[in-house]
This record gives sequence, structure tokens and C-alpha cells, in this order.
Amino acid sequence: MPSRTPRLLRDSDALRAAMAARAAAEQAERDVFIAAADWAIAHVAGTGDVAGYVIDTGMMLPLAGPGAPEVQEHAVTEFITALGMTQQAGSFYVGHALEACVRLPRVWSRLVKGELTVWQVRRITEDTIPLSAEAADLVDARIAAYAHQVSRTQISNICRVAQEHADPGDAVLRKAREAEHRCFEVWMGQAGFDGTIDISGRLDQPDAADLERAIAALAEQLKKAGSEETLNVRRAKAAGMLARGEQALPLETGGGSEGAAASATQPRSRHLTLYVHLSVDAVTGALGDVARSEASRSPLGIDVIKAWCQTVGTSVTVRPILDLAAERYSDAYEVPELMREQIILRDHTCVFPYCRRPARSCDADHIDPWESGGSTSSSNLAPLCRKHHRHKTHDGWRYKPAGPDQPGVYLWQSPNGVRFRRDRHGTTLLDPPQPDGG
Repeated sequence: MPSRTPRLLRDSDALRAAMAARAAAEQAERDVFIAAADWAIAHVAGTGDVAGYVIDTGMMLPLAGPGAPEVQEHAVTEFITALGMTQQAGSFYVGHALEACVRLPRVWSRLVKGELTVWQVRRITEDTIPLSAEAADLVDARIAAYAHQVSRTQISNICRVAQEHADPGDAVLRKAREAEHRCFEVWMGQAGFDGTIDISGRLDQPDAADLERAIAALAEQLKKAGSEETLNVRRAKAAGMLARGEQALPLETGGGSEGAAASATQPRSRHLTLYVHLSVDAVTGALGDVARSEASRSPLGIDVIKAWCQTVGTSVTVRPILDLAAERYSDAYEVPELMREQIILRDHTCVFPYCRRPARSCDADHIDPWESGGSTSSSNLAPLCRKHHRHKTHDGWRYKPAGPDQPGVYLWQSPNGVRFRRDRHGTTLLDPPQPDGG
């Protein structure tokens, strides 16, 4: 039985209420998207300003296509952070709004009138950003009238025809954008309690076919070797074997061509660094407790850790947790290694709102600047990635620890006064706007 008693509405009234709510949600999305374009145009980068870019896999791509203005980097960051977006997703969002507003005026007009939804516009802008201004205008003219029903394949075909007509010899930027659709993500920061990690990716078909053949072959070898696990589990294990260079299973036989083939495969050993919240002896005991892998930054069941440690070919480094609440000091500007390790383990990631860059790759920032009398101490240091370190130093972002009894908790304020609370569990928007806009 349902736990909630529904409102006593006639079927027709319930349908109308749902339709009205859906329409209101779509209009709210339009309002946010229009506000993103307005914000971008109001913060056009001038001479000497750092412009915002979409940063992905090492490539710095403009927010929108040729002819669209560049936008101040710090303004992009403030807008998308206020909306709770990550740097990359938010930069794409602002770029799509700017692209539609400036370079696709017919499509934009239909959005403003409520004839198109944001997602319908964004699937067009994804393909038009790499085009020249002339090609983008051709797409806008050809697609605007039926943008509400066009498919992704049709959008792609129209963009290619427009590019061939307007820019027959210039496809470099488009190819760069297309290459960005290829990716392979290992979500190390989101491990489950059972020690599993999600993986996602998009590969060229030949690469995907090669990967599939290799995984399928190793999974079959595991079955022939006596594994009684399901196909899904064997395929998952096969992926790990590939990562260690194991193209074939080691064979029991010592001679012959099979033995030679096995010896030719020299897998890399698995190395695991664990920060354990219990004594080293407890790892091999029966204590019910948790540990944390340096790679995943997530709690793991001790049974999972024990199984990993018992795997042949695995080397394990067990490091006891530092006292994360202890206050350490140095008279020098440079951060001592022990103190840096402490703030890495305390904060896990860059402490800027919504940023998830691992702390080990971040700068150790003096919250109160050293040159203004700030100390090199545990409570005055926090990891900031280079981009957000620059925003804090030059662009008016400010933050402070929440208090001596709350290590790893920070209160942030944007240049325009939007406030956030950031801790190891994520970011909370403080004093969110009221429904009436007050």
C-alpha cells in the first residue's frame, strides 16, 4: 500500500495540475538560461581580463563560437557556483546560453517566447559552437522553424552541410569539439562501501571493439580456470587484469609454448595505499571497522580490505591516520610535508564550493594571506585548485574556517555576497532565495 494518501482530486484536475507544474518548471529553466546569457553579456572580458573557457582534458575551448564575446572568467565562476554547478558543466551551460543568444537569434527568439525548451536549444548549440559565424547563421535560418521536433542526427547533418557551404576548408575547430565527446572516466571519489567504483566512457568504435574482445577473452579464461562467478563479475575482474597488463592468465604448466606465453605476460603488481582508522594488526583480524583507500577517499568495509590484501601480487601500504584536529605550526611560508598531508586527509578535495578536484593535486592556500600576517598552521591552510586559488587571490572570493571545533568546514562568500558552507560532504547554499524572490 502507498504510504502517502493522495489529494482528493478528479482525474482531470490531477492531470491539469501536473501539466501546469511541468509548464512552470520549463519556464523556470528558460528564465535561468536567459539569465545566464544576460550575465555573460553584462560581464564581457575587456583588455587585460582573463576570459572564461571550457576546460576539458587539457584543451581550453571558448565558451561560444566565433563572433560571440569573451566573458570574464571570474564572472562565469560566480554565476555557475551560485547555481550549484561544477566548473566544467557550468561553463558549458553559460557557453550554450551565450551561443544561442548571440549567434542563433531565430532559435533564441522561439525560446524567449516559450516555444522551445532549454534542452531543445542546447542540443543545437552543442553542434553550432565550432562553426564560423556564417555557418552558424545558416543553421539558425534552416533549423529555427522546426527546432522543437528536429532530431540530433538532423542537427548534425544540417551543421555539416552549413559548414561545407560556408567553410569548405576549415574544419579544425569542429574536429577538436568532436574529439571532446570521447572520454573515459573512473569515478575514484565515489566508491561504494563494498569497494566498487563506477566507470563510464565513450570510445571510437575500433577502440571499443578491441576493449570488448580483450575483456570477453579474459572473462572466458576465468571461467575455464574454474571461476564460478557470474559473467558480469568476471568481466569486471577482467578489466582490472587488463589494467595490470595481464593479457592471459598464468598457467600451472611450466614448459612448452603455453608456459612461455604465460611467462611472456608480466603483469604490473597492484599497489594499494590505505589510511586505516584502526591498528595495523586489525587489518588481518576479525574486527568490524572501516578503512579508507587513498585512491577513492571513501569508507570501505574491513572485509573488503582484507580480501584485497590477500590477493596474490598486491602490495599494501598501511598508513595510520594523522590527528586531523591537531594544530600544527611552522615559522616558514613553505608548508611542511606533514602539515600538507594533514590538510589533504582532512579536506579530501579543493574546498571551493562544488569543486571535486583531489586535494593532493591542489595548492596549500594560506586562508589569511602570509603577507598580511597569516600563519602557516593547520587551521589557516586549505587545499585550493589552481583556478579557484586564483579566484580567491584576485577576484574577490573570501572564505574562513567555520570554527576551531569544526575542522574541515569552511564558510565562503562570493564577490556579490552569495554565501556557501563547504565541508567534506559537499556544498550547502546559505540563505537561499525565497520563492517570492525576497
